[in-house]
Amino acid sequence: MPTALVLFHLMAFRVFPEAKVDVAIIEVGIGGHYDSTNVIRRPWVCGISSLGLDHIQILGDTFEKIAWHKGGIFKPGVPAFTVKQPEDAMAVLRDRAKEIGCPLWVCPDLEDYQTD
Repeated sequence: MPTALVLFHLMAFRVFPEAKVDVAIIEVGIGGHYDSTNVIRRPWVCGISSLGLDHIQILGDTFEKIAWHKGGIFKPGVPAFTVKQPEDAMAVLRDRAKEIGCPLWVCPDLEDYQTD
């Protein structure tokens, strides 16, 4: 049986075109690589927030294993953004981005933004 989030994704992908939704922010489920959101072949942008040691039964028990799965949302030529990650996990994300052909940027800390 599909998970609730997979069912929500299916409903959204059915309803959004009919409702003429211009832009939607779609959150992945547990991971990226095997996630149902990967049916979106060319998103405008991808983002990975702070990695945590959750869903370890599925994603793995290290930040590196989790980073590999999360990097599965990267698409060729589609810009991706992330925040600072543990060093080994960041290396995995950079490798995945390079392997897939996805430009990856690390966002500065919020307090580093210069605003007027």
